[in-house]
Amino acid sequence: MNARATRLHAVVFDLDGTLVDSVADVAAALAGVLREAGISPLSEAEVRGLMGHGAPGLLRGALRLRQCDPGEAEWMTRRFLDRYAAAPAVRSTAYPGAVEAVAALAAAGIPVGICTNKAAWTARAVLRALGFAPHVGAVVGGDSGHGMKPDPAPLLACIADLGAAPEDTVYVGDHHVDIATARAAGVRVLAVPFGYGDVATLEPDGILADYAALPGMLGLAEAG
Repeated sequence: MNARATRLHAVVFDLDGTLVDSVADVAAALAGVLREAGISPLSEAEVRGLMGHGAPGLLRGALRLRQCDPGEAEWMTRRFLDRYAAAPAVRSTAYPGAVEAVAALAAAGIPVGICTNKAAWTARAVLRALGFAPHVGAVVGGDSGHGMKPDPAPLLACIADLGAAPEDTVYVGDHHVDIATARAAGVRVLAVPFGYGDVATLEPDGILADYAALPGMLGLAEAG
C-alpha cells in the first residue's frame, strides 16, 4: 500500500500485538484469577491465541479451554481487570521500532490514535510506561462507550477525535478483528505479521513486516 495517491491525515494503531507485546502481563493477571477459581492457569501460548477480543472474550476463551462453566466469566472478568490494571506493563515490551515510528508520525504532523479493545485507562498506562504517550493524540478503548471491535464505532470515534476522516486514515493492526473493523469503517488497513493473529488468513491492504518500512508504505518517505 502506498498513500501517496491519497491523502493521509491520521494513523490509528491497535495496541496489543501491534505496538506492544503484552501477553506476559495478561497471562500473569489471568493466572491469578484462574487460581482463585481453582482452575489451572493457561500457558502464554494459550493466552496468545485468545488475544484480540478484550477482557470478556479472554475470560470466555479461557473457560472454554479449561471446559469450565461459562457463567463464571462475568465475575472473573471484573477480577481480571482489577489484577491487570494493577500491573499492566511489568513485562510488556514495545515491538522493535514501534515507539520511533509513532514519534516520527507525530513529528511529521500526522495525528496518531490508538483503538483497542483494552480498557482505555489501562491502555494509557501501558502507553505511558513504554514511551508512546507523548506522541498519541487519542485513545479509544473497549470501555469508551463506543462498543468493541469489530464494531467500527470505536475506530470511527478515534478518527473523529483526531479531526480526520475515514478515507484519510490508515489503521494498523495484527488480528482479523482489526481487519474487519477497518473494512466496516471504510479505512485502509495494514497488518503486522508479528502479533497475535495469523497474517496468512488476513486480507489487509498491505503487510508491515518492519516498522522502519512504515514511512514508505504511507508515502511519507517519498513526500519528505
